[in-house]
Amino acid sequence: MLIKYHTYILVLGLVFSGLAWADEPATMGCAAKLAAIGAELTEAKAAGNQHKVAGLEKAYDEVATHCDDDSLTAERLAKIEALEAKLAERQHELTEAIADGKPMDKINKKRQKIAEVESELAKARAELSQ
Repeated sequence: MLIKYHTYILVLGLVFSGLAWADEPATMGCAAKLAAIGAELTEAKAAGNQHKVAGLEKAYDEVATHCDDDSLTAERLAKIEALEAKLAERQHELTEAIADGKPMDKINKKRQKIAEVESELAKARAELSQ
């Protein structure tokens, strides 16, 4: 009976600690940038890479001093808009190449460029949610 009681206490403790952990807010914006730079800085220090440490410390100071969540969001939105315009341009170039009867190697190159822009766009959208 005592084991059963301890098991219930253990389960309840784990449930409540899990709930407390789940309520921690995810870092976003400038805080996420600082955390990422801090993690990279820790790795560089552990590896003994002094040049990288110096650069990351400078980057950390710059972000801590000048980063603003609103301007960071605006910057990321502008990047997404630019990439969407670039994607539309690349897709237009592809449809023109197909309509003009261009060789398959040129069409495939245009498709590859579209895939690259789509990849950049997906990365930029992911950054927006960070």
